[in-house]
Amino acid sequence: MMRGRESLLKANFQRVKRDVDRILPENFCKELPSKTDIYLVGGILRDSFFPELSPREIDLLIIGMEIDELLSVLRKFGKANLVGKSFGVIKWRPRKNSPDIDVSIPAIRNINLKEGIALNPYMSIEDDLAQRDFTANAIALNLQTDEVLDPLGGIEDIEKGFLKTISSESLKNDPHRIVRASYICARCNLKITTETLDLMSKSLPELKHITSERIAEELKKIMLYLEKPSKALRLWRDWEILDYILPELSESVGVTQEGGWHAYDVFEHSLAAVDAAPAKLDVRLAALFHDSGKPAKKQYIEERDRATFYGHQYISEKKAKAALTRLRFSKKIIDRVTRLVRHHMFAHAETDKGIRRFIRRVGEDLLDDLFELRYSDIIAQGTDRDDTSDKIYQKKVMHIIDSKPPLCERDLAIDGNDIITLLHIPQGREVGRVLKYLLEQVLDNPNLNNREQLIELAIQFYNQNFL
Repeated sequence: MMRGRESLLKANFQRVKRDVDRILPENFCKELPSKTDIYLVGGILRDSFFPELSPREIDLLIIGMEIDELLSVLRKFGKANLVGKSFGVIKWRPRKNSPDIDVSIPAIRNINLKEGIALNPYMSIEDDLAQRDFTANAIALNLQTDEVLDPLGGIEDIEKGFLKTISSESLKNDPHRIVRASYICARCNLKITTETLDLMSKSLPELKHITSERIAEELKKIMLYLEKPSKALRLWRDWEILDYILPELSESVGVTQEGGWHAYDVFEHSLAAVDAAPAKLDVRLAALFHDSGKPAKKQYIEERDRATFYGHQYISEKKAKAALTRLRFSKKIIDRVTRLVRHHMFAHAETDKGIRRFIRRVGEDLLDDLFELRYSDIIAQGTDRDDTSDKIYQKKVMHIIDSKPPLCERDLAIDGNDIITLLHIPQGREVGRVLKYLLEQVLDNPNLNNREQLIELAIQFYNQNFL
């Protein structure tokens, strides 16, 4: 029985090695100094125990080379960039179409160190693995000898379905590992051990020392790479880390939604919406925050056993902006997410004129994502609500867009320079007001969007309002 298990493990790791060898340049190992060891480490080995998972990343550990020397070798084969010298990680793309590979050298990882990490290129593989977070991530495969190293019993823990810290200091040395644990547990369907959970609880206050960028990276992974992000987000609640990471969402836990429209409380509804949304960062983040303003806007009507949340989308928008700004997401993502949240309660316009104004108000660039958010929201209600009317409305909106009506000032048949020349006025606010007026007219009646009629309308408006 033991021999059969060993054979399966050997075959498993050989398969992983073959996959990695296809990506690595053919002569890469020969370019390394003779006393250099190269190991495959990290999530790719852990995930290999779960056939249903597609490996996300390749992590290489190089022992016996200074980081600058390693960087020089990697650049012979492709693009290589150091991700902050203190991290000791190089992002390497050996071929144009190959995935990025994370290449690192051994290090001591401790948040109490000045740089958070102390590089030691000549540390043994066993000592490096002992500095890592969980036993499941402390497995190594020597790509030169095919030797598998598992000094901390990570393979056995994975087979038992457990995620366990390497030592009592693991979480204290880097509290960020608490957040990472939620992603690993959700991705691999592992359960945290009781001892690890106890250590986690003691380390919660240390989360305040974690940079916003690192938290954001974990949230991105959860949103983009988990089929059901709710698995990880629910662990944030259960492990009591939600208050430390996203207090904007912790307020929604247990907030009921009486009235028959929703089967779940606000928090569970938000998680269901994230799961139902496509794996697009802006849409899933919008789904996560779209009802975060409901606790502040809840009004319970006892005689009707109904709750209302009028205007919650505007509070939700502010909460989304506050959270994503704090986590230092890009301005583009913050803009798209907050706009999606603000408009997610849109009503159906009844006329073509109303639809054109709806498109103008939301922004043509956001419409596909907004409808995806709407359908996710409907599914997450858990009441089998029919989305036929929304699909009909979406077709109407797309039909209007296909007709290419003027929807913004650059679509007008005249521009600001025409206004300046025509009305003999300088560039300034008056020009903007005239253009805004003209756009309002053609939104109501696209047939007005020709040069002659717009000139006439511009003259009339200017004479009535500025002379």
